[in-house]
Amino acid sequence: MKKYGLLLPLLALLAAGVFGLLPRGREMEELKLVTALAFDGNKVTALTGVRVTESEEAQALTGEGESLAEACSELRVSSSRRTYLGQAQQLLLGTDQDTAQALDFVLLDRELRLDTLLYIVKGNAGEALESAVEQTSEETGGEDPRGRTVGETLTRLTQGHCAPVPALQQSAEGGLAPAGWAVLGPSGVLGFLEDKAAEGADLLHGLGTGKVAVLPGGSVELTGVRMGSSKGAVTCTLTGRAVQGDPRSKELAAWGEERLRAALATGWDCWGLARAQEIWGGDSAAVSDLEIRVTGRLVSGSEGRT
Repeated sequence: MKKYGLLLPLLALLAAGVFGLLPRGREMEELKLVTALAFDGNKVTALTGVRVTESEEAQALTGEGESLAEACSELRVSSSRRTYLGQAQQLLLGTDQDTAQALDFVLLDRELRLDTLLYIVKGNAGEALESAVEQTSEETGGEDPRGRTVGETLTRLTQGHCAPVPALQQSAEGGLAPAGWAVLGPSGVLGFLEDKAAEGADLLHGLGTGKVAVLPGGSVELTGVRMGSSKGAVTCTLTGRAVQGDPRSKELAAWGEERLRAALATGWDCWGLARAQEIWGGDSAAVSDLEIRVTGRLVSGSEGRT
């Protein structure tokens, strides 16, 4: 990943759309469009889109070679219509994939785009993607609230920061399921945030609305997550409504504090907390040493509860 510093100007050019122009008109109709792409070493697996007007179903294609470039070249000619990668919405990297190799390839390839969502798959990404053909063909699309693009991930890495990337795994029923967060660093995947640490990472990203927290007094559905920072501390306000039992706001606060503490205990700063401390005039201490202040607020309709 040390080469990323040299490629930062090129990253800016590519993000501006100088290269990789999309085909237009009839040319697009002659292509087989890829919606998701998986890299495992020098093997590439692609999932094609569904064309209802042509009664065309989703299909998994593969290509292999001495490099990712060769594998993609083989993939592009693996069907009667040329396979086009420029509309891939998701890029999945298996845990054995060299992340620097993969991200550099995306950066330089003329078709692949920097606004593609990036995921780390626990295990073989191609096998997981092939198992998700039916699942993906039934989905109606939409944005992933956890989504992180290749471009923003590269930007964080070139600046020497850790980059959070959503993790996936193959489910027992087949298909892909969320599996916490992967943490990328200059040397590749540093590790994973799982279980309570993953829930804490969601909160630090401002996510979690709609999640049900099981508390000693009952269950609470989160309706709002507000994160902040002050000198030497991370602040969080959780708002929720009781859906079962008789939970209390202090129980919700304790639930949130436990998860934030689990996420920060790893020492990986995926959220720019060190920079926030500098803005507040604090020392650049390890994130695991930051104080955690969580406020819980339960509401019923328009009424608050303490």
